[in-house]
Amino acid sequence: MALDRIPQDLTGAGAAQATDAALIARSRTGDAAAIALLVERHAEDVYRIAYRLVGHKAQAEDIAQDVLMRMLSYREGWLSKTSFHVWLRRAVYNRMVDVYRKNRPWQMSDLDAAAETADAMPSQDAVMAAGETEAGVAAAVLALPLRQRMAVTLCFFEHMSLAEAGAVMKVSVGAVESLLHRAKQSLKQNLSHLEDREP
Repeated sequence: MALDRIPQDLTGAGAAQATDAALIARSRTGDAAAIALLVERHAEDVYRIAYRLVGHKAQAEDIAQDVLMRMLSYREGWLSKTSFHVWLRRAVYNRMVDVYRKNRPWQMSDLDAAAETADAMPSQDAVMAAGETEAGVAAAVLALPLRQRMAVTLCFFEHMSLAEAGAVMKVSVGAVESLLHRAKQSLKQNLSHLEDREP
């Protein structure tokens, strides 16, 4: 992202030291530079969340781009009713729901499901088993109903509290707990074959 229009106090060390809270406060006054920095700072978060929800790289990139462009188009008064992190995750969720309704669930490609391995591998068998486990978990989460998938993503992958997840999904804490309970039951059943595998 080009930073040539960002004021000096929001470049270099100034940008690194600016907190999200400071940037959000500036963005609410229509400060385009602050908004651009928020977009740049959280672009990877947006993509990561989208990818966990759809399991398809190209689709996740499209969702992330739409959300980030929406952020860039905001000016005075944005984020006035909710916290930034809740707003951001809600924007990803809402965009994903829109696309989901049009296209229905996407299938993960073999490349998307494959686990990346580190250079220092303990053994090929161990890496293959870990990759299969990771791919199996990802596929099982993607097979969950949409709202359960979102609850799992927010609470377990994004480490949000039940209250924060409820704010993103616009449901009560009790509803999030219920979604997680049903998701855990489905995942336990669908992943039981992984528990039986030899270590």
